[in-house]
Amino acid sequence: ILSNTKFHEHGETLAMMGLTLNCLGRKEEAYDNVKKGLRNNLQSHVCWHVFGLLQRSDKKYEEAIKCYRNALRWDKDNLQILRDLSLLQIQTRDLEGYKMTRHQLLMLRANQRAGWIGYAVSLHILGEYESALNVLTTFRKTQETNKGKPTDYEYSELLLYEASILIEAGKYKEALAHIATHQDSILDTQSWLEMAGDLLFKLGHYDDAILIYEKLISRNPENENFLDSYIRAHHPQSVDEQLDLCDKFREAYPKADTPILYALKHSTGERFERNLHRYFQKQLRKGVTPLFDITKHLLKDPAKMETIERTILQYCEYLEKNQKFTEDSEGTELPVAYLHVMLYLAQLYDYKNDFKLALYYIDRAIMHTPTYIDPYTIKSKIYKHAGNMTEAVTWMDEARTLDLADRYLNCKCAKYMLRAGMLKKAEETCAFFTREGQPAVENLNEMQCMWFLTESAKAYYRRKDWANTLKKCHEIEKHFVDIVEDQFDFHPYSMRKMTLRAYIGLLRLEDSIRAQDFYNQAAEIAIKTYLHLDEKPYEAINGHGTGNHDQISEKERKKLESKRRKAAAKKKQNQDPPKNDQKNKNTSGGANQNENENLPPPINGDELAKTEHPLDEAISFLDHLRYLSPDFAPTHNYAFQIYHRKGKLLLMIQSVLRALQHHPDDPAVLLHIPQLHTYVKTKSEVSGVAKEIVDAKMSELVPNGNIDQWISSQQHRHSRSLTHTFMLSCARAYLYPETVEEERKRILNFDTTSSDLKSCIYVLEHLRAGKLSPSMPDIETFIACCRETYPQSTAFSPVPPEERSRDQVNS
Repeated sequence: ILSNTKFHEHGETLAMMGLTLNCLGRKEEAYDNVKKGLRNNLQSHVCWHVFGLLQRSDKKYEEAIKCYRNALRWDKDNLQILRDLSLLQIQTRDLEGYKMTRHQLLMLRANQRAGWIGYAVSLHILGEYESALNVLTTFRKTQETNKGKPTDYEYSELLLYEASILIEAGKYKEALAHIATHQDSILDTQSWLEMAGDLLFKLGHYDDAILIYEKLISRNPENENFLDSYIRAHHPQSVDEQLDLCDKFREAYPKADTPILYALKHSTGERFERNLHRYFQKQLRKGVTPLFDITKHLLKDPAKMETIERTILQYCEYLEKNQKFTEDSEGTELPVAYLHVMLYLAQLYDYKNDFKLALYYIDRAIMHTPTYIDPYTIKSKIYKHAGNMTEAVTWMDEARTLDLADRYLNCKCAKYMLRAGMLKKAEETCAFFTREGQPAVENLNEMQCMWFLTESAKAYYRRKDWANTLKKCHEIEKHFVDIVEDQFDFHPYSMRKMTLRAYIGLLRLEDSIRAQDFYNQAAEIAIKTYLHLDEKPYEAINGHGTGNHDQISEKERKKLESKRRKAAAKKKQNQDPPKNDQKNKNTSGGANQNENENLPPPINGDELAKTEHPLDEAISFLDHLRYLSPDFAPTHNYAFQIYHRKGKLLLMIQSVLRALQHHPDDPAVLLHIPQLHTYVKTKSEVSGVAKEIVDAKMSELVPNGNIDQWISSQQHRHSRSLTHTFMLSCARAYLYPETVEEERKRILNFDTTSSDLKSCIYVLEHLRAGKLSPSMPDIETFIACCRETYPQSTAFSPVPPEERSRDQVNS
């Protein structure tokens, strides 16, 4: 058509040509053709629609929506454009616009199911429950013909979806009547029973609820929620009544663990001991390795912990002498029981931080059965908890070599290697289970392997390799962006397949996807890195290294220079490929070339680290934490640090108040409040309503404005905590710089025997970062005190001569 001189400027044909070129990966030509077509025919809905499709393919959803709206100006009832517009509106969460578009689709095609369902979903998401129910009821009546009600799965899901809306609207009676009326048409019996039991319980129909929960327990006796609801429906007046009801199901389902675990959780005294013997002996005979993890929650009660420890030690003694659990036991036990008793004891003492006894029992377990994998993994975890990641890697690698086909052990070993700083070995270990012919790191990144990226980011941060740290953090951010974008295909699919309850769950999950722990960890590392770069801007060393010349020794500098030369030689070799390779490249198909051209450019860590506005970059991560993860402990700590540097007084106050609300015992708050108090006194320039707010909130934080009295009260409250005492000392030194030496001595003389390992490492990291201005002998003194308390931990190894000399140069 375009070859004809009469039509070579035809706008719609040029637009379709551009759409075809876009599918071939020739984006520049595609955009040129579409824009040329638009210029020739600005009133064509086809041209605007195609332009929107191109924008959508590039993830420019807002621009695509504008194009679709322009297309609808010239053809307002075009169904395809309306459908495409509605998909982008729900993708970008333009919920009001989505409702209007779905309503227009319903008016145009009232005989299509998708129109009714889409409009009902749009109303549901906006919380307009009454309107959504009216739409669904009207649509459902059209499905009930003279032949009777449909009995297919899609109709069943529609009924359950309607019931879920009634429940969200608080109409429990109507919801119960609804599912009772349509019980024969609901094919998902499990969902019907769960919904009915919950509604009956909320409405106070306890006798009927008990019958429903009995059916649910018979279907799944391992579900603790069913058992708990069943017992609460009886309204027991005492713990003994609770346990009697529980014993009924323990006898009815002897193979189920949940009833007896429930009894262990709620019983005390002799009854607890009887249940403990019954359950532990059964599990130890079977050789259930995760027994400790299953019963770990019982150890929170000191009395129960003492009983469990006494019981297991008794088992160990009798099994060693008589191969029996107790003197009254009939018959002898197999060696597997004795092995798992020692495993339990090792994990128990590890839980109590008695690493010496934990290692004693785990070594006995290994000597008892050297070919069993679990003792090696447990020993590795003991060393990890003791702070010795090098030994932890050694024993986890030993476990891995006993079963090279076990992917879990391979991943666990790689994770420990990353925590020990062995990045190269971790990559080599992961390569056993990644795609051949592709570097392991690339393949793991392609598979969105979050744990590997997170641990890699932490490892690079500990190395002070800021470029690679930020690269890994931004790769994780990109994966979460991809997860959000991947929901696009599910919008039409869920409407078509009527999986509406799951679809609503998906939308709500995607809205809070960045509340996941992996994202929280990556955001924390990125923010810490940007805060460091705000203090010391990044300067790459020949494209490699940490970017801090004063912290690089001569030996490390030579290594980096050698790496640079090798990288340059490899790059030159790749730029001049052999003739045969060039020939193969020229004769290969164009599809792969187009695919490579469409791939996004790789993330450059050096460019990220060279940013001129590190605090703004940190805020891009912080915003997600503030709105989606307010309970994540570091969120408000880093928010205060960023806003303190940017001079945002009201946001500083907000960060401190939220920190106190979610984590009142966070030690960082003890330093932030004095910093805020000083800022208000010296740098604050607010007036009017803002000044009234500041004064009111500061009087809540520091009563009477007496910061010294506030610090004294906090010191009395946290006198036994090393981290809190340290932060209070930092606060005093911040307020009164002349007291820094006195405060430093207070920390160096603190009794670390009552502090846990994390607290000691926390303080050591801050001392090394320059808090309280310690000298290298001061740091060595603190390390020596901690090493006496935690001799296994490598964090308190003597300071190497290189670091000592480097510290002297820096000072």
